[in-house]
Amino acid sequence: MSDGGTWESERMEATYAEARAVLDAQNDTMGDIDSKAMRTVRFNVLLVGVLITAARLTGPSVFDPALLHLSVGCLVLSTILGIVTYNESYLFVGPQGMYVEYLADGTPPDVRWDQDLLQTFAGMISENTDELEWNSWLLTVILGALLLGIVFGVLATAI
Repeated sequence: MSDGGTWESERMEATYAEARAVLDAQNDTMGDIDSKAMRTVRFNVLLVGVLITAARLTGPSVFDPALLHLSVGCLVLSTILGIVTYNESYLFVGPQGMYVEYLADGTPPDVRWDQDLLQTFAGMISENTDELEWNSWLLTVILGALLLGIVFGVLATAI
């Protein structure tokens, strides 16, 4: 790092490339979770509409009321959690503006910019991992509630 602008070593440059790839992959994964959550929300709204419309058109005798309520409740829960999951998603995709300014203005002489950047990336990856684990768990609950809603809906008509 003789001129203050190049990487200390090929190892640090390779580590940066790998860390950047991990951040990009984490962002793609969160986008996938968000997409699944929103598709589930749309599907739930459709199912709730169909169930309520069918119950009103055919009368209460066609459906078991308790199972119908459970079905709609599960679908509503799945919908609410889907919206929460979508709105809760926040990942670090790179350094924030003030940190970029800090690096651009020149780090203090006792701080290696490349090592500092990699440590910052490590923190972002760790925070993102926690966020992804939480949202993955939420997505599992969302899909579980959807499954229960469908099962209870089918049972409400079969009994």
